[in-house]
Amino acid sequence: MKEVTTEFKEATIAVDFDGVIHKYSQGFQGLHNAYDVPYEDAIESLQVLKNKGYRLIIVSSRPTDTIREWLDKYEMSHFFDDVSNIKHPAKYYIDDHAIRFERKLDNPWKNVLEFIDYEEKK
Repeated sequence: MKEVTTEFKEATIAVDFDGVIHKYSQGFQGLHNAYDVPYEDAIESLQVLKNKGYRLIIVSSRPTDTIREWLDKYEMSHFFDDVSNIKHPAKYYIDDHAIRFERKLDNPWKNVLEFIDYEEKK
């Protein structure tokens, strides 16, 4: 597997695609079916991040060609420096399924497990 460079880590924000950029209102409909419109305020927010000087990349498990076609369709390709299905070094990761690991707490793993238990009971 190709190793990714850490050269731009501090200037990079990695963004998930489904449920963050792509609205994904009907959930999974197939790997090559990016069927929905951009998430509300995504375009404006991505522009703010670009204006702040961040390098934006999409990191998703969806095939990159499907994402690139979708970005072209919605004229959003210019926001992103890369589209990948490999996790890249980044200062921040924006993902709708993320769980924040709070290192400063006495027992951060306890909080992670409690959060997962809570979410599974919904």
